[in-house]
Amino acid sequence: MSVRNLSLTFICLVLAGCWSQEGARAPLPGTVGPMGEVLVVCELPVWNGQAGDSLRVALQKPYPVLPQMHLETYEPMFDLVHKTPPEFNKFWKPHRNIVFLEIADTEKTRTPSLEIYKQRYAMGQAYIEGKARTSQELAVLISERAHEMESYIHKREVERSAGISGLTTDEVIERNLLEITGVSMSVPRGFQQVMISEEFSWLDRQQTRFKGSDNHDVQQALFIHSESYTGPEQFSLEYLLNRRDRLTKKFINGPTDGSYMAIERHMIPTYEEIAFNGEIAAEVKGLWRMENDFMGGPFYSLTMYDKENARLVTVEGYTYAPYFDKRAYMREIEGIVKTAVLLNNKALAGDR
Repeated sequence: MSVRNLSLTFICLVLAGCWSQEGARAPLPGTVGPMGEVLVVCELPVWNGQAGDSLRVALQKPYPVLPQMHLETYEPMFDLVHKTPPEFNKFWKPHRNIVFLEIADTEKTRTPSLEIYKQRYAMGQAYIEGKARTSQELAVLISERAHEMESYIHKREVERSAGISGLTTDEVIERNLLEITGVSMSVPRGFQQVMISEEFSWLDRQQTRFKGSDNHDVQQALFIHSESYTGPEQFSLEYLLNRRDRLTKKFINGPTDGSYMAIERHMIPTYEEIAFNGEIAAEVKGLWRMENDFMGGPFYSLTMYDKENARLVTVEGYTYAPYFDKRAYMREIEGIVKTAVLLNNKALAGDR
């Protein structure tokens, strides 16, 4: 074989090898791991040091406004699992949420950094990587960006929960909601249509879960209600709470005579203006209770301005699960609520 032919053969083999490697590259796998869990990868001294302490403060604070009997039994935002870098093998890399921390005296750690990646080792994965020369530098950086880290991982968890809930939906209820309220949203199978009207809509889901030696009820419900928009004061927390109380007193009766749903005012609900579908929305998280009864639990509410129809629209949901942790149920509720899209129901009615 001539030198020229040998060279051509070598080039072809190299190109074939590159093509084979690229062509054989498998798509990223799906994520693994329990809901709400974060895998922390770092050396043991980092985990037990200042950086690890800062991370626990950032990611394990109590989940907002969940009813807790005792401080030591609170539900954290996330459950943390620690693994060292040698343990971080192919079985752990597709984990749903990963925080990788590195402390080393190298050129790449000269400036402390904390990067947030999407889909590093798995589709839809939340991957955060922090690097610094000292544990103190890394601890300060984690503290400074704690809210950003927590919000990002929570957002991904809510999106995953909504994705699972949306796999099987009730198209009949979804169509009824859209036609009557002008709200398009994903309604998982199992929810029942209690009432749907322009003033107030109520969907309810009753489930049974086994714990201990007995079955216990778990209830989740969704409300949709709207009113004409008259001014920005309608977006205030006090106005939204009072409006909700008026509606639930009218429509949501409890199991005993004279009982009705109301907001628990002893624990002030949280309020935040967030970007939602390109607009500003009011997000409220709080506790509800039954007046003249003993039921209660958490609720999540999102209020949006419907410019096309000059109205204020609230989509919200609650959980009643006295024998169970409520974090996963409320992330599911938030995920369902955030599938809501406001459409011009007047235009839709004209098309029929």
